[in-house]
Amino acid sequence: MSEYRFFLLHKLLVLSVNILLLTALSVAMYRASLFPDDFTPTFFKTFFALLAPTLCLGFIGKRVLGKYRPTLV
Repeated sequence: MSEYRFFLLHKLLVLSVNILLLTALSVAMYRASLFPDDFTPTFFKTFFALLAPTLCLGFIGKRVLGKYRPTLV
């Protein structure tokens, strides 16, 4: 894999994880707004339930991408 392609895929991975985190935050805020009396518990339950798979996806993606890292000469 060329160095350019590696860094492009790395940037795409970072961008996708950031978008997923913002989506998780938005979904958690929306769900929590539906239950104003239990806002904080609902927010944390939803956010952390969505945060764990997102971080796992980012970690696995980084490990897979690291296997194809080009060697610098």
